[in-house]
Amino acid sequence: MKRFFILSKALMLSYAREPMVIFWNLVFPVFLLVIYRFVFGGMDVDGATFMQWVVPGVVVLNILSFGMLGGSAFMTNMRATGVLWRLKATPTPAAYLVGAFMIVNVVMCLAQTALVMGFAAIAFGWSVPFDRLILSLPMILLAVIVSVALGQCISSLSPGQNIAIAVGQLLYFVQLFIAGLVIPVTDMPEWLQRAARLLPAYAIGDLVRAPLITGDLGGDGARNLALAIGYTLAAGILAVRFFRWQGSR
Repeated sequence: MKRFFILSKALMLSYAREPMVIFWNLVFPVFLLVIYRFVFGGMDVDGATFMQWVVPGVVVLNILSFGMLGGSAFMTNMRATGVLWRLKATPTPAAYLVGAFMIVNVVMCLAQTALVMGFAAIAFGWSVPFDRLILSLPMILLAVIVSVALGQCISSLSPGQNIAIAVGQLLYFVQLFIAGLVIPVTDMPEWLQRAARLLPAYAIGDLVRAPLITGDLGGDGARNLALAIGYTLAAGILAVRFFRWQGSR
């Protein structure tokens, strides 16, 4: 287990030293909350104040950013620079790399979630009962797993780091605007609403938001759980099937 902890520590430090990780996962979500508070703060969405409604969306958006953007680019960069190939030559099992990568993602995402919620509570008076917070925790962990699976699928299928970043950004920003994380789906055309409800970001966003606002998984909880698990399995299978220790030559 010593190798596992050393590898986890190395991955954690590598993430912490990346300026883009700091910006997208610490600065950007706080900036979004400030903007939304002053622009839409007086609105109500589905019986909740806009800030009550949007904070869970920003949490999920942050998780997607870490998994789809940071995670995919990070793994692709390790492949391109030969780090993965050198790890393959060591006695460290591949399962240790996967496990350490997942642990680091979970820890980082939980820390970022605490930051977003803490900032919203201090700056805007956002609050949620403790029992609802506990109920949302498994859904937040599920959101991390879905996001990491999607990011590693992008990494495995992309021929290079630039392609991985471009695909990750495209999928991220599309879901930012139409998956109901920061803009209510009900404000969109009917055809776009139907498409949005099939996206992974909509499923995990609704699963995280419902416990925090209503104390349950919502009317579409079973459907969203099925979608989240389905996306995780599909992305995970593709990520494993096309995983490469070396970059394309």
